[in-house]
Amino acid sequence: MYSVLLVDDEPYAIEGLQMFVDWEHLGFRVCGVCENGVEALSAARELKPDVIVTDIRMPEMDGLELIGQLRGERGISIEFVVLSAYGEFAFAKRAMQLGVHQYLLKPVIGEEAAEVLNQIRMRLDVRRKFRQKASEGGEGKSLPALAAYRMKDVLEAIEDADRVRAADVIDSLFREMEGRSLEWAELFADSLIVQCGKLIRETGGDLALLLHSSQDPATYGADDGPTSSRMRILSFAKQVIDSVQLIRERKPGSIMTEVDRYVRENYRNPLSIRGMAARFYLNPVYLGKAYQDKFGCGLLDRMHDLRIAEACEKLRSTTETTSAVAEQVGYAHYRYFLQHFERRTGRKPAEYRDLKG
Repeated sequence: MYSVLLVDDEPYAIEGLQMFVDWEHLGFRVCGVCENGVEALSAARELKPDVIVTDIRMPEMDGLELIGQLRGERGISIEFVVLSAYGEFAFAKRAMQLGVHQYLLKPVIGEEAAEVLNQIRMRLDVRRKFRQKASEGGEGKSLPALAAYRMKDVLEAIEDADRVRAADVIDSLFREMEGRSLEWAELFADSLIVQCGKLIRETGGDLALLLHSSQDPATYGADDGPTSSRMRILSFAKQVIDSVQLIRERKPGSIMTEVDRYVRENYRNPLSIRGMAARFYLNPVYLGKAYQDKFGCGLLDRMHDLRIAEACEKLRSTTETTSAVAEQVGYAHYRYFLQHFERRTGRKPAEYRDLKG
């Protein structure tokens, strides 16, 4: 059984979720109910549910803020389902940038909920399988020296997302091990599963992204020949490469790149962290920290840097008054322009213009 936390400020919505979804039949149990994001944040830290089903619009802290907070915390791995009314569908889709896999439209229909929860249970099963293999010490079993050496080459190719190189290494290994008992291949597959699990975690992803567990390379039997064994391992390696690429696309850094692009395109307009957080459906604190971590400077500092860089260019290339330049680059108050200009150039605008020649 996997645990589920339900979050919605509407009592009737919670009652509907409890009454019309057959949680136990689907492999889940409801471990708690919360009325808003603040309450749910505390409950999630204490109960550590496998799944949180949350409304978007709630008082104190909305569903997207809740997701953003929990996504940024170490040691917490939760599947999220977003509840939304029909008119909020576009808003709900933005939650996908926070790693949300599924959404449900209100009022919740049991059949639709079952379909979503079945998909989530599949991901949770994959995650559990990886953890079991790691705890069983699959990587600790003795591999032949050549296979252990080739393992490093395969992992490097997977990390580089190089399908051709990964396939070449695996094909080469099977040629080199030809004639030996296939026990080595089973050990190799077990070790590859554990090592790839570590790679995905280190990349910042979720083991559940390896959704198609039917291609588990350790599922073949002793009667399978080398061709079948090789194809299973090749297929698994390609799956992991797909997963690593997906993780990299979904990482906060990619969202921060979108944020930075927006700043570069709109720095002349009034910008605030809270306003941009709302635009990208992120928690303001999370946005500020994630941006700082990726670019090494504050988001608003970036805005002022861009404004002053354009102001310097205008002062060098035009005869516009400094007050006109200040207004053109986004400063409604001249004294703020002076403050930021002197801080970044060490000179007053008139002094800077005199140096242009």
